Amino acid sequence: MKGFASGVIATIVVLVAIVLAVANLGLFPIGADNPPGRVERMLASRAMNVYADKHKPEGDNPIPPLPENLTRGAQQYEEHCAVCHGGARAKISPMQNQFSPPAPQLINRIPHDPPSWLFWVTQHGVRMTGMPAWAGVLSDEDIWKIVAFIKNSASLPPEAQAAWQAAARSQ
Repeated sequence: MKGFASGVIATIVVLVAIVLAVANLGLFPIGADNPPGRVERMLASRAMNVYADKHKPEGDNPIPPLPENLTRGAQQYEEHCAVCHGGARAKISPMQNQFSPPAPQLINRIPHDPPSWLFWVTQHGVRMTGMPAWAGVLSDEDIWKIVAFIKNSASLPPEAQAAWQAAARSQ
C-alpha cells in the first residue's frame, strides 16, 4: 500500500511539473487565433455553465417583451453587442472567429439558455473570452431589455424590427 501511495504522489508531482514547465517555457499557445483543445473547451464550457447557473438571478426576465422594451433592447444590442455577436446587417459577425472561443452568434442562433443566465453572463462577462462585464456600463434594466430582444429577435413586432434596422444603419 505504501508503494501505491508513493506512486500516486509521484504521478501528481510529475503532472504538476509538466504543467508548470509548459506555462513557464512559453509552450502554451495563448493567441486568440489558436483554437482551444478539446479538453480546454470542455472544461471551460462546463465551468462557465455551472458557475452562471449557480449565480444567475432567480426567476424570469422582469421586463415584459412589449414593443417599446424590445425596441430599446434592439438599439442597445446593435450599439454594444452586434459587432461581436451578429446583428441586423450581418447575422454572422466578421469578428466571430477572432475570439477564442468564437463569439456566439446570438441573432443567427438564438440561445436556449434561460433569460436569467444570459443576464448574468452579460452583466458579469466571461473571463479570458473577450466578453466584457457590462455592469456599471449598462443598467440592469437595459441588460434585461437586451436579453428580451435576443430571445424575441426572430419574431419582433414591426416597430421594434424597424428600430433595429435603423440602429444598424446608424452604426
